[in-house]
Amino acid sequence: MTLSSDCYQVLLVVLRGYGQLVFQPHAGAGGLVLLGIALNSPAMLLAALLGGVCSTLAGYWLAEPQAHRQGLFGFNGALLGLASALLLAPSQNLWLLVACGAVVTSLLFGWALKRGLALLTAPYIVITVLLFLCLPPRLLPVDTLRVDWPLLTGTFMGLGQMGFQGSLLSALCLAAGLVLGTGWRALGWALLGSFAGALAGLLCGVPASALAAGLLSYNSALVAVALGCTPGHSHARWQVIAGIIATLGLTLLAWQLLPLPMLTAPFVLAMWLMMLLQRYVFSR
Repeated sequence: MTLSSDCYQVLLVVLRGYGQLVFQPHAGAGGLVLLGIALNSPAMLLAALLGGVCSTLAGYWLAEPQAHRQGLFGFNGALLGLASALLLAPSQNLWLLVACGAVVTSLLFGWALKRGLALLTAPYIVITVLLFLCLPPRLLPVDTLRVDWPLLTGTFMGLGQMGFQGSLLSALCLAAGLVLGTGWRALGWALLGSFAGALAGLLCGVPASALAAGLLSYNSALVAVALGCTPGHSHARWQVIAGIIATLGLTLLAWQLLPLPMLTAPFVLAMWLMMLLQRYVFSR
């Protein structure tokens, strides 16, 4: 292989890692995810590139070539960069820790993969929480905007929040990535999961600004896509609905009780629950 061919293959793997943020091992989907991030926040784009590239390169040495080619060693690092840029005050130490943390996510993911364990996004969650406890948080502006249609807005914004982006343009880019990767079915499941999350938040009295930002929607959207149409891992329709319902309960519980950012923890816990049910109940 020539140098240009090698670089092209590396680029494809890196882009697939960003596509995996919406469960699409597709370089074009990853490019659309990056475009959505760039349109919302160039700073978050740099953070996503730092984390994603470091974790992808680290995954190259972990002897899991097929998983590496599918971008599975990239998404935890990318999410670590995005979450850190969103929650923590920028500093040189932060970006050094993000780069090191991204490598650790790949080490954890690779360790689990060799043992048949599905860590999903748990590695970046653990490292992000540790950084959040140790470093100064970013001062976020108080949202005083009136929202007239929080249910509708929250449904669409939940798609953007799958990549931690609070922008309609970002949501459209991530939606396009879903369609490019798997087709309209993926977008349909994502919208259903996002709508369910927004509706549950509305019925439980969550503030309209949080609903409109998609903060109650993205975990259920992630589960809907992961169970409904992830290539090679799709489940029966009723199992997808059960996963969405489990995620809604965990999301509302985390929103009310968790003193830390919930990130994608409801998604991970709901997926683990569904995996256990699939192994010990549904397979019988």
